[in-house]
Amino acid sequence: MKVFWESVFKKNPVLVLAMGLVPAVAITTTAHNGWVLGISITAVLLASSIINYVLVPLVPSTSRVALRVLVLIVLVVALYGLMVHKRPGLVAGLGVFFPFMVADAFRLQSSENQPTFGQVVLEALGQGVGFIWALVLIGLVREFLAFGSLFGKEVLTGVLRPLSLASGVPGGLIIVGLLLALTRVINKQGGELHD
Repeated sequence: MKVFWESVFKKNPVLVLAMGLVPAVAITTTAHNGWVLGISITAVLLASSIINYVLVPLVPSTSRVALRVLVLIVLVVALYGLMVHKRPGLVAGLGVFFPFMVADAFRLQSSENQPTFGQVVLEALGQGVGFIWALVLIGLVREFLAFGSLFGKEVLTGVLRPLSLASGVPGGLIIVGLLLALTRVINKQGGELHD
C-alpha cells in the first residue's frame, strides 16, 4: 500500500511531478471535466500497466518502448471511440487535449522496476487516483471562482461572478501555480538554495 499512497501524494502526477499541466489548465474549467479526464487517465494507466506487465517480458529489450507506446495509443483511441459513440458532447468539451493522455501515461509508466503484479497495479491506481483528485480539485476551484457553482450546481448567485478570469487559461495557470506552491509547502519541498 506504500506504493499506492506515494503515487497519490508524494509523487502526485499533477501537483508534484507537474505532468498533465496542459490538460489541467485547458480542460478543468469545471470539476466534472476534471473528473472525466481523471477517470479516463486512470483507466488507460491501469489497463496499459497490466498489459505491459504481461507483454513486455516477451519482446526484445529494443522493442519495449515501441510496445508501450503502441499499447497506450490503442487504449486511448479505443476509449476515445467509445466516448464519441456514447457521449459526443463530453468529448467535444475535452477537446484536442484528450489524446495527451498517451504522453502523460507513457511518462508515468514504470519500466521493469516493479517486481510483482500487485505493485504494478497499486502504482497505476495510485497515479490514477492522484490525477483524479488533483484535476477535480483544480476544476472545483476554477468552477467556483468563475461560475459560482460546484459540479454544475449553483452555489453563488448574482450578475457578476466572483472571478470569471478563473475559467480562462490565464486564471487556470494562476490557480494551478498556487496549488503547486501549496503542495510544495505541505510536502516541505522547494525553497532550498543550491550552488
